[in-house]
Amino acid sequence: MAPIATTNGPKEAVHGGGEETLTRHTDAKQHYYISNRTNGIIEGARDGAASMMAGSGSSTTTTAAQQPCPLRAPLVVTVVGLPCRGKSLAAHKVARHLSWRGEGAKVFTVDTNATTDTLCEISLFFKEGNNVAIIDGMHLTRATRQTVASFCCDAVFHHLLIEFTCNDKCLEENIADTVQFYRQHDQTHDWEQRLRDSNTAHTAQFEPCSASEGPLITVNNSEDPLCHSVAARGVRGAIQTAILGVLASPVIRQQTFYFSRHGESEYNVLGRIGGDADLSPRGMKYGERLARQLGGPGSNPDCPRPKVIWTSELRRTVHTVQSIPGPRAAIKDLNEINAGICEGLTYEEIQERFPQEFAWRDQDKFKYRYPHGESYLDLLQRVDSVVQALLSKTDVLVVSHQAVLRCIMAYFKGVKPDDVPYINVPLHTLLVVRSYGYDFVVETVPLKVECVDTYRIQPKNCSTSRTAADALTTVPAHFDAPLTQQMSTIS
Repeated sequence: MAPIATTNGPKEAVHGGGEETLTRHTDAKQHYYISNRTNGIIEGARDGAASMMAGSGSSTTTTAAQQPCPLRAPLVVTVVGLPCRGKSLAAHKVARHLSWRGEGAKVFTVDTNATTDTLCEISLFFKEGNNVAIIDGMHLTRATRQTVASFCCDAVFHHLLIEFTCNDKCLEENIADTVQFYRQHDQTHDWEQRLRDSNTAHTAQFEPCSASEGPLITVNNSEDPLCHSVAARGVRGAIQTAILGVLASPVIRQQTFYFSRHGESEYNVLGRIGGDADLSPRGMKYGERLARQLGGPGSNPDCPRPKVIWTSELRRTVHTVQSIPGPRAAIKDLNEINAGICEGLTYEEIQERFPQEFAWRDQDKFKYRYPHGESYLDLLQRVDSVVQALLSKTDVLVVSHQAVLRCIMAYFKGVKPDDVPYINVPLHTLLVVRSYGYDFVVETVPLKVECVDTYRIQPKNCSTSRTAADALTTVPAHFDAPLTQQMSTIS
């Protein structure tokens, strides 16, 4: 029986004569072409940024035989706009989202414009197998943008311009937030005056992007959804469309989120996975403790109070937050990973009944899909809408499950997809996530209610021929009977 798994790995299409072939070359000097001929690929060599700088006056229009492959060519994004328009926050938000979804994305920060060194760094970045470079600068003139466009033309990369503007109210708010951020690091400068002087000096230089410069997304930035607007021209392909989707939502400057798993469940006590078990007595106690922490009965007047509460549809999350005041919604996308034929089983039972499946999952936990169930890759796609909705709000409490919260926390922690299944999200712990500039800081707050530990690390031996002892060596300890039964026996 073959493992049931999904992969995101690109596949090369190999055809006979007369068919067009799409191939990704790993050599930095062999870039990404679609052939206009019908008998195979045209392979071209370029010297990257150095070649581009030597011929920077060339037209940005590529020939028919040298157009970027719509599926495989890397993308260079040029950020355009005056200071304090929200460019950096948005650029890093886009890069974080793409990286979280498995793309090789990075922000290259420059003072004003991309330099030869910047473009050389991007060439090396793509040589390593990455595919999205975002140049976070001002690029106020057509000439400076032409430099990047010519580089992309010569290297046969996709190029996308993103131009940022904002109204006067948003500009003042951006300046105030930027000043506050920089003052935390250095109070010897008059940051407000420096920002205003920079804004005045550069305004006269600004040449808005024109239709002839290439694919363009124009963002009129605002935290107010009714004022925030995005326009696009020439955007194509999955990655550019994903970028457009990210930019469509306002970038909130100051955000706080609260995350928690449900209280300990009866299945947690027994070491069983999935299901719709209710809370154990200790899980109920955690719900009470969480309520005192977040504005429920017995809380301090100055404690944080979520503006909205999101849970899964399962009983153990709904009952965990029942004493916390505020509007709430039970969201299907926050339900725990579907373990398929393994729902309700212990790891010992899975090893006994499906030893090969248990080994295959240990070999690649991110891509492995439970038979008739889900993989972490499926789950990451499922919670995408939840993360995007979160980023348009603040002061949200999310109570969900271990696998789901691993996927969500991976976004805020910048964890690569393959490492998502091993993020530790313990029971009876509140995770507070706060924005810090364009980054996020995660604070872990244990609420000190006793519970089992459900964290299982990858065992050293993942072979399908391993012994049961090797397979179960990292399984967390659990009880053989519910806590309620144990308590009645003791009493």
